[in-house]
Amino acid sequence: MSMHRNLSASTAPIDYEDERAVRLRLGRLIEPEDQLFTDLLELVEPAQLLRTIVEGEPLDCPIPKGLATKFDGRRAGLGFRLALADPVADLEAGERAGARYLIPGDEDWPTALDDLGGRTPIGLWMIGGFPAAAPTVAMVGARACTGYGLQAAGQLAAELAKDGVTVVSGAALGVDGSAHRGALAVGGVTVAVLACGVDRRYPAAHGHLIQAIGERGAVLAELPPGTAPTRFRFLARNRLIAGLAGGTVVVEAAGRSGSLVTARLAAELGRAVFAVPGPITSRLSMGTNALLCDGAIPALDGRQVQYELGIEPRKPPAAPEPSSPRPRQPVAASAPAVQTDSAEASPPQPAPVGAPFDRAAILVREALPTVRSGRATDATALATETGLTPGVVLAALGLLAACGIAVKTGGGWALLSTTESK
Repeated sequence: MSMHRNLSASTAPIDYEDERAVRLRLGRLIEPEDQLFTDLLELVEPAQLLRTIVEGEPLDCPIPKGLATKFDGRRAGLGFRLALADPVADLEAGERAGARYLIPGDEDWPTALDDLGGRTPIGLWMIGGFPAAAPTVAMVGARACTGYGLQAAGQLAAELAKDGVTVVSGAALGVDGSAHRGALAVGGVTVAVLACGVDRRYPAAHGHLIQAIGERGAVLAELPPGTAPTRFRFLARNRLIAGLAGGTVVVEAAGRSGSLVTARLAAELGRAVFAVPGPITSRLSMGTNALLCDGAIPALDGRQVQYELGIEPRKPPAAPEPSSPRPRQPVAASAPAVQTDSAEASPPQPAPVGAPFDRAAILVREALPTVRSGRATDATALATETGLTPGVVLAALGLLAACGIAVKTGGGWALLSTTESK
């Protein structure tokens, strides 16, 4: 029997000893970063707060009068939301999306988030998983970024992920998407933190990307399934990105940007803040260049970011000593390529390749829909998605086609799977 079958429905008596059910209900009642409840949860336990909301009694502990007055003024609205709180339905929706619900103390709970104190999420929905012991770096930036921003994000993320660093971002258009793709392109681990329910693919254009992240890393959300994104939820989500990572890299940001909020939150948590230097003529470099003036560390390449964070990069495989030739061993067709640490080596590819890939080919490959999806895209759309020029996109498509990875169809270009390309 599933764990959630033991939880009470919203119309049944509430078991206040069941912390998971308590937190599931509170997750429906309380918006992330609601200052009133952030303050209250530093004074009372979640079960006590829920009991007070449900039974309409005063909080059974000394709290400041102003806080109590604000809480009493919110009771009516909480009552409307309480009627919609159903832990069983939420867990079933999460299960359909392949997600599980985590609370502090669970084995998979990201303990780095505990540094948020009263701003720690009540619970988390997670698809997939990621190595808790691995170093993490967040990468954020503008949605409407430049080609320079896309290239910088993809390259930095690939260099970090290749060395075993988990790349955290928000799955948004622009810098976020390029960071996730850069990590995936080299077979690395990446984590997407959503500002909506874990069962929603937002933005819709990144539906396949978010699915790939869940399969190769993790997709996280603190909001219940089905919840739509809003501006305030994006801002609240930023603290989770900052909290999960040992350092935050801002790739491109205007003078007023949510990415700068993430950088500020990271600094408040004692995390390192990096910024990619940009041209002084670009509006989207005003924020990053201002961060550098305020003491942020320049992010020049992946190894330099790791050095600043004290992360030991993966060592390349030792070269074998000269010896007499050994008999060749049969190699399975699906054997993975050996990773090297050479700057000129191609990153590991999910499909057979016939030539080394440059960064443009990697970005185009990750942006292509699969043949099995029944969709295709043209060079203009790929140029918009990757930030590359149409000419560079066409050259990359030619290379991918020559390697048997991409194919031109009636509707444009699509990606062949490993089995289809054999």
